[in-house]
Amino acid sequence: MPGEPAEAAAPGGKGPKRWLIGVALTALVLSIGTIILAAGTFEVDRIHFSGLHRVSYDEAYRAAGIRAGDFMGTLDSEHGEQSLEELPWIADARIWRRWPATVEVDVVERTAVALALAAPRSWVLTDIEGRILTSPFAAPPELPRLSGISAAPEPGGYLASDAEALLGVLDAARGQHGFTVVALWRDGRGDVRARVRQQPGGVVFEVALGDESAIGAKTAAIAAVISDLEHSDDILDVSVPHLPVVRGAN
Repeated sequence: MPGEPAEAAAPGGKGPKRWLIGVALTALVLSIGTIILAAGTFEVDRIHFSGLHRVSYDEAYRAAGIRAGDFMGTLDSEHGEQSLEELPWIADARIWRRWPATVEVDVVERTAVALALAAPRSWVLTDIEGRILTSPFAAPPELPRLSGISAAPEPGGYLASDAEALLGVLDAARGQHGFTVVALWRDGRGDVRARVRQQPGGVVFEVALGDESAIGAKTAAIAAVISDLEHSDDILDVSVPHLPVVRGAN
């Protein structure tokens, strides 16, 4: 009513609330600023590769796709690992962030176990899985030679299924004693044959393994009787592995 005193502001009114909101907003802005400044410090400064022997640093660096200055938090490690594993020699790759600014790339390279024909008199390296590791060599290294199978594809590809039994013999032979494999091939009937070197002694013998069955038992049979062979023209037939037979050359 006219003449009555004005009502006093209630304690804890809008003034203090606005002050609290202002303090909260200021703290939020400062926090965001701190995060932005910190993000600038988490940039890739060093990239370390381990396990490289046949693959060059430059080739691995390009495949990994990580560059100095990249933000650590957004690295696409999975894509980099997949790209590295597309290189013919690399079997496995792992990319690790080591905060604040280091990336470690661990790779496992494949091991060459044999030579395969890509074309007449053109030999390429393959691993135990049939992965082609190289282009043709002018002077191939001393490794078992695979022939009588489909031509090897480009590096990074795999030998066709007709090579599986030959690779299986190589794999099984690694656990046997008394011989090393010199060559493996499929004959005109598609059967598996081999030349093996007696150890010790160094004499090379031909072995008939027959079809693709029981490869492990057949290589064990070679190891069991190879020391008894005396004539280099002997042919050891282990196509029935529990009944190995030694016969003269045809």
